[in-house]
Amino acid sequence: MNVRALLGVLRGRLYAQRRIVAACCTAAFVAGIVQPTGFVAPLFLCSLLGIAMALAQSPGLYPHLDRCEQGAPLFGRELARAKALVPCVAAAFAALLFAGAQSLRDPGGVPLTIVVALAAVIAGTLTALSATIRHGASRALYVAIAAAMSGIAYGLAAGAHSVLAEVGFCAIVAFFALRQYGEALARYDPI
Repeated sequence: MNVRALLGVLRGRLYAQRRIVAACCTAAFVAGIVQPTGFVAPLFLCSLLGIAMALAQSPGLYPHLDRCEQGAPLFGRELARAKALVPCVAAAFAALLFAGAQSLRDPGGVPLTIVVALAAVIAGTLTALSATIRHGASRALYVAIAAAMSGIAYGLAAGAHSVLAEVGFCAIVAFFALRQYGEALARYDPI
């Protein structure tokens, strides 16, 4: 993989989407200050913010970036990893800001909140990326699946009281979601 091209895609997309990223991070910070401790808000809010940032990667929203990425020395799977890194970094930053704001009130449960929220946010974000290259009902289905990931993660973390099961589930979902997104993009760039 060409690291310079990967970092170029990351830097270009984060710069172009700086307003979306700033709005999501601000929302996460404000919710972290207002929300009492627990897993509900960091899981669901930050996952929804991750889904929104993943949908911002849709082709056609930033045509100048799409043309630059098509000319970058990246294959379909490598481009999938580069484009997946952008919403994952932004959503992880929003989750960290949420936990940081929450620590201003109650620093006790912050490390556990960070672990649980980051796992769910990354899994939901990577699942939602597959919706960016689809239209209609299949796009809505991928968004619904990404939202369901948050519900399952919450059920494992809070309902079953098993953070390890939640992190394991989210890791498996994230792996398969990234592979599926890479395979879908590789169909467009089969080299």
